[in-house]
Amino acid sequence: MILIDSSVWVEVSRKGGEESLQKEVGDLLEGGDCAMAWPVWLELHQGARGLREEENLQGWRELSVWLDFDDECWMAAAEFGRRCLRAGVNVPLGDILIFACARRHGVELLERDRHFEMIRKATGA
Repeated sequence: MILIDSSVWVEVSRKGGEESLQKEVGDLLEGGDCAMAWPVWLELHQGARGLREEENLQGWRELSVWLDFDDECWMAAAEFGRRCLRAGVNVPLGDILIFACARRHGVELLERDRHFEMIRKATGA
């Protein structure tokens, strides 16, 4: 199971993205190995441009396995956010929430966003 970040969804849907990335996402969707979480969905829904992208979102939503964003996710996000601040690393809250959710559920995170590497380095996670 792999949680796909909004950075990948946007690259694949808007820019066409790398052919290998498009294939990877397609394979994950077809194989039932694509995970979705509310923080990712919120970023995508907020940034959707037009009916075509909204329809894509609905399809991805239906084909994804949903990860609960529970109290453990919130607690992990709070800890990761604190560690980032202590390390002098300023990253968007949404990325901290997504990172925490992936860690909480023990799934890989497929992303194309430099903030996740910053979180990894700052937290040692």
